[in-house]
Amino acid sequence: MMRKIAAYLIALVILAAISCSSPPKKITFQKQHYYYSNLEGNNTIEGTHIYALSIQKDTIFFEEEASKIIQLINKKWIIGQGSGKPYFDTGKEKFWFISKVLEDQNAIIIILNENEINLKLPFVFWKQGTFPVHFSDSIKGSWGFSKIIFDETDSVFKTHLFECDTDQVNLYLASSKNLNHWNIKHLLNPLDFEDIPWNVAHANGKMMVTPLISDVVYSSSKYYSFAYGDDTDEKTYIGLLTSNKLEGPYQIIREPILSPNPESKFSNHDVYYPKVVKVDNNWLMFYTAKNDNNEEFICYASSKDLMNWKVQKENIIPRNQGWNKGMRNQITAQVKIKNDTIWLWATGIKEVGDFDNLNKGNVLDQCIGKFYSPKDSIHFKESYGNPVFGGAPNYLEENDHIGGSFQELYHDGYNYTFYHGKGRKGKDYTILIR
Repeated sequence: MMRKIAAYLIALVILAAISCSSPPKKITFQKQHYYYSNLEGNNTIEGTHIYALSIQKDTIFFEEEASKIIQLINKKWIIGQGSGKPYFDTGKEKFWFISKVLEDQNAIIIILNENEINLKLPFVFWKQGTFPVHFSDSIKGSWGFSKIIFDETDSVFKTHLFECDTDQVNLYLASSKNLNHWNIKHLLNPLDFEDIPWNVAHANGKMMVTPLISDVVYSSSKYYSFAYGDDTDEKTYIGLLTSNKLEGPYQIIREPILSPNPESKFSNHDVYYPKVVKVDNNWLMFYTAKNDNNEEFICYASSKDLMNWKVQKENIIPRNQGWNKGMRNQITAQVKIKNDTIWLWATGIKEVGDFDNLNKGNVLDQCIGKFYSPKDSIHFKESYGNPVFGGAPNYLEENDHIGGSFQELYHDGYNYTFYHGKGRKGKDYTILIR
């Protein structure tokens, strides 16, 4: 009798454990905008890597499980392979253009080149974007830009420029009537910030850099330029410059408008890269916080007057197990309001994974995905088909990764995408336009 009772109790425990456990999450196949790196067609997971069955001259035959992907690609896609070595295994180190897709044979015909195909390594499919052009041939070296804004007083597009990843940084103003040809003038130098506590001198005692401006807002006949810089402890703060015209003169607000929070596990070291948008009668600032572990999180603050800000919530953008699993390089690239929804474009990276079983796709290769939230209740969800934008394997100035400077504009019947990219063979960021 006791044995029967014991067996009955064990059965109840097992049944309770089964009923209380969460059902396995269904992985949906998603039509991708940038790359396919797994058979599941879903970049929120690492998934099952894509292998070829065989190759005959210029034709690669794939396993049946890859048929969904084969049906969705065309000659605008590129197929790539990595090196099989950590940090050099994104799947774009070697690539081939596709000349024809053979759906009935689950195969593709490629344009052969000097690269050797290795059937022991997985493949990644990359979508080609339109060919990029330089923002301006008059600037050399590494550059970034803030928000491109249309100045209605003179019908000219304007944006701030700055040197990027260099020892010395100045601020410039670029102007254009058509988004294609830009006139660039020097605006502010480091000495203009000599007495500003959130942008201090270099360790050598010299003023070497200006703050970096990441966004501009026009309100009540005044421009608000949101910037970030470092204090004496090399902690980063968000500051503000105001002006009646973008050409200046500028009033530099002495105290930062947002500071690191030593009590927070998200923002105890840095706050930076603000993007600001108006929602009804409030202004919302989406910015990146960094902690002492060098982990980054997107947060948001609110304001009534663009001058006084209150942090509302930290760590608002969900991470997944795929393209944005990495805990670094998460910044707001762009934010827009459409009807009652806030759309936010955020950067992300993968993790390398097990060095004996490497992740594929965009390992340490920063790209951009979209997230959305109701505007009256900030709770972001990830959009399908992420990531939506990244560096193309076949463009030398972006085949390593893209940076966080990013903006989409529609003008005169054309869609423009402004971004800055970095190539594997150089150290500079180049501002590009598609």
